[in-house]
Amino acid sequence: MPDTPLEGEAVTETRRPPSLRAALAMAVIGGIVVLAATLIVIRGDRATGIEALIGAIALGAFGMMAYGLMQAVLAVIDTAGERRRSDRDVTERRQGERARPPKP
Repeated sequence: MPDTPLEGEAVTETRRPPSLRAALAMAVIGGIVVLAATLIVIRGDRATGIEALIGAIALGAFGMMAYGLMQAVLAVIDTAGERRRSDRDVTERRQGERARPPKP
């Protein structure tokens, strides 16, 4: 019996993390926005409300940068696991009459 509240089919799809390139791009863009917003706030030539808004934008961009870096680490781990799985498939192949029939 599936472990679902509606007694239906269990969903087994898993989402893969963004690619390493996309995750690093997200982190770099977030870092640039954080740096620019921080420099604008430090200069102090804006009104208090505008500086608070820019500070909030910097905080959000910092979160985006941290998320991008974590996704980059997960992408590297996923790539290493996929490579290990692929290597294992190649080394475990049987040869000759002991070979397994191909999957349909």
